[in-house]
Parts: sequence; structure tokens; C-alpha cells
Amino acid sequence: MNEISTQASDIATGVAIASGTMARLLGRAAGQGRSVTAWRVLSVLDRLGPQRVGELAIEQRVAQPTMTGLVIRMENDQLLQRQPDPDDGRASLVKLTDAGKEAVEAYRQRAIMALAGDISSFSAKEQEILAQAVPLLQRLNDQVASKLDR
Repeated sequence: MNEISTQASDIATGVAIASGTMARLLGRAAGQGRSVTAWRVLSVLDRLGPQRVGELAIEQRVAQPTMTGLVIRMENDQLLQRQPDPDDGRASLVKLTDAGKEAVEAYRQRAIMALAGDISSFSAKEQEILAQAVPLLQRLNDQVASKLDR
């Protein structure tokens, strides 16, 4: 088994703490009254397409009745709609409406603007360092995700 260096462990700790904090802060800055879970559900549906309520519950680590309630609220807000599951006539899939797609895009733009404003206050060298870190963070996300999908 590969031994993990103290340096790698320290970096992992810093990345985990910083990324978790950033996700929570951006959720608050851009969320406009919706829960972080609601925005994650909308984002997942935007990225992956229609999903079953049970799949969304597992993905978000909440109980299925909790996810059902959230889906109903977002249906009432016309952000989501259900459609028959073509693979199982007894089940339905949840998908974004056009209003849901617009809401996700607006949320992302608010988050980007919140970050961009703060990043613009950094020095050119600091901005360059952050720019170099982005592909590494994405690669790290992809590696972690690939292990979860096994």
C-alpha cells in the first residue's frame, strides 16, 4: 500500500477545509433563500439530466422523504417537473424546467461574480497562482469522483 506523506496529508487537509468553506460561502452569497441542497439538486439535474428522486436523495445524502419534499417545493416553484421514466413505467424522473435552467445559470453567475470581485483584489502573481491551481483542483475532483463511481 502506498504510504501518504505528511506533506500530502497537510495539503489534503487544507484543500478539504478551504473547498468546503468556499462551497458554503458561495452558497450563501449566491443562494437567494434556497438551501445549498436545493442548488446542488438543480445543478446535478443541469449537468446529468433527469434523475429519480431516490437517486437524488442518495447523491445528496438525505432521506428519500426529505428529497421528495424538496422536489415538491421546487415543482411548486416551477423549477422542476416530473416525467415518466422510460425504463420503468411505475417510476418518474425529475427534470429541470426552463425556469430551473435559468435559475441555475443565474446562481452560477452570482457565485462567479462574488468570487471574481474578490480575486480581482489579489495581486497579478496571486491571480496567476490561482489560475495554475484550477486545473489541478479539477484533476483532483476527477480522481476522487472516479474512485467513488467504482
